[in-house]
Amino acid sequence: MKLVWAILQAEDAGDAVKALVTRGYRATRINTVGGWLRRGNVSLLLGVDAAQVDDVIATLREHCQSRRADAPGQVTLGRATVFVVDAPGFVQV
Repeated sequence: MKLVWAILQAEDAGDAVKALVTRGYRATRINTVGGWLRRGNVSLLLGVDAAQVDDVIATLREHCQSRRADAPGQVTLGRATVFVVDAPGFVQV
């Protein structure tokens, strides 16, 4: 079991979550704010089997895009930041 924690731009969240749910994944969406640019973003938490991690990341790549931020120096924001960690399991109560 893996925990996929993805931080993506708020503009991409709706389409990304819709695509993940359509493919049978359950995702928890948490609206967050980044520290440096103080822009809204979204954290997604998904519990998946190890074999599904590549499909989740491919789905995020497909539905998230880079953008330029209005900040000094024309900063380019990436598509998403994804962490994948081992999870011994989960319980729904």
